[in-house]
Amino acid sequence: MTVSSQPKTTVSPAKVTCFHDGECPICNIEINAMKKLDKEGNIHWVDINHDKVALAKAGLTYKQAMDRMHVIDQNQQLQSGVLGFLQVWKQLPYYRRVAPIIENVPLLLPLMECCYRIVARYRLPLTGKQQIKE
Repeated sequence: MTVSSQPKTTVSPAKVTCFHDGECPICNIEINAMKKLDKEGNIHWVDINHDKVALAKAGLTYKQAMDRMHVIDQNQQLQSGVLGFLQVWKQLPYYRRVAPIIENVPLLLPLMECCYRIVARYRLPLTGKQQIKE
């Protein structure tokens, strides 16, 4: 009897979880680009349209998840909007270099959050979808 000496590979768990609207064409442009860069598997991508259990475990309603992108960071804290994006970007090549700039340049984070709120508010009508009611 011989024992195989092939090395065992282990997959480390994702560092952050990103909840996104997989049916939004606007969202998918950026999410799909980030997925391609996530070669290390640092991000667990959760399509909120197909994984209601994950939403419930995170304490999120479908409406909350549709209103803003949410991310569970490395410390298991829920972040949303630009702060959520930053947690994802810190896990990706290229983007990880931008995150500290956004965090440290005065007024850049609030400006980006303001822009994000506008896009988040109008993304459904822009894509022909109805706003989600409670």
